[in-house]
Amino acid sequence: MDIDRTPTLPALIENNTRYYLQNVLQKCNQHRASIYHWSLNIGVFIIFVVIVFAILYSCYKSKRTPEEIQQKDLKDQAYILSKIRHYKQERQHIVSRTTLTGLPVI
Repeated sequence: MDIDRTPTLPALIENNTRYYLQNVLQKCNQHRASIYHWSLNIGVFIIFVVIVFAILYSCYKSKRTPEEIQQKDLKDQAYILSKIRHYKQERQHIVSRTTLTGLPVI
């Protein structure tokens, strides 16, 4: 019996079979990872398209009709004119209170 021989663990399968199974498992892992990446990319793309569509749709629906634009313009004009009238009346009231006779100041 040879003393220099180190005890080796028993091999349950041959080396060729081990390498073949290892390569098959690596390919399966790579295939699974590529499927995960594709599904993630497609999912993110779909979410992006839905968000863009929702934003464009809301912009389209919130667009005012010409009648609404005209009504808003009339309302704004009426508000501005009422403020002008209010300030004119206030100025006239202040001027009339400053003089005893109510004559305009020169």
